[in-house]
Amino acid sequence: MSARKNLIRMSVVIIILLFYILLDLILGCFFLKKDEIRISDPYFHHGLKPMSQKSSEWGGRNYRLVTNSLGFKDSSNRDIEKKAGMKRIMFLGDSFTEGLGYDFDSTFTGIIANDLKGKYEVLNGGVTSYSPKLYLLRTEHLINSGYEFDHIVLMLDISDIQDEVIYENFIPERKISLLKSVDVKLSNTFFSYSYFFRGIIKKLLNSHSGSGEDSILEQKISDRGLWTYDEKCFAEWGEKGLYAAEISMKKLSDLCRNKKIKLTMAVYPWPEQMINDTVESKQVIFWKGFCLENNIDFIDLFPYFFEDECRECTVKKYFIEGDCHWNYDGHELIAEKILERIK
Repeated sequence: MSARKNLIRMSVVIIILLFYILLDLILGCFFLKKDEIRISDPYFHHGLKPMSQKSSEWGGRNYRLVTNSLGFKDSSNRDIEKKAGMKRIMFLGDSFTEGLGYDFDSTFTGIIANDLKGKYEVLNGGVTSYSPKLYLLRTEHLINSGYEFDHIVLMLDISDIQDEVIYENFIPERKISLLKSVDVKLSNTFFSYSYFFRGIIKKLLNSHSGSGEDSILEQKISDRGLWTYDEKCFAEWGEKGLYAAEISMKKLSDLCRNKKIKLTMAVYPWPEQMINDTVESKQVIFWKGFCLENNIDFIDLFPYFFEDECRECTVKKYFIEGDCHWNYDGHELIAEKILERIK
């Protein structure tokens, strides 16, 4: 009789456990955002999964997102050697450089890669929601892993300033704790669909670190481009973000100088800046001065978007409709102007 009761109790426990797991996964599927190719990383926060392919959509466009062995957007799943057989250029940037909405070959990095084929190996290190702090961490990680570069072209985005504020409490970890390791592993596997279990781990991590940090997609502050022309917004967080970005960029500049890597910085406007700002934007003035002071090549792409008096016409010509990212013509323009400077 006792054995039968124990069997019944065990059966009840198993049924409850199975029900919990099923409920957890169902809730996770419905309420948690999941993108199998975009993964967490303990050192440089997040990136793209190496040697992966995925059908993606952005701005009403379907495209193929393909990554190489470094987790960089590429034309194929190719292995990147630590030492290239020719000169190597790495582009760093956020979603503009990654090229949302377009296959690699249709982005400005892909166009440049095809133009310089046989002379330079071109790598697209752009990842959505990157900023100077993550550019620095990613570059450090690659160099410490033995990868060599001749030239780094950093495409500094308008949103980078806000992202520096968002990443303020992020601490890179070379040797990560067991709890952090579990969270990263789960976030990059099927169990990222776990609604309760992942939430418990994140709460434990946040209480341990003293920061309420969560996914970058859950932390976005509104009006990301406002800081360049709205003084109230600049005072609230723009100035702080600009100062943090300057510190990160100085460290990256020093790293490149020590490793004898040429560094070039480029800035460009959003449609928002074209409508509300001027060609002499805070973004231009600040980084032009920074580059002059630190002996960095500076590419100002703002003037090419301000040539036509009809700004709305320029927006329609170079940007995805209803979005701040470039369309194919925009990528062609950026590629043309950068090639003029780096060839």
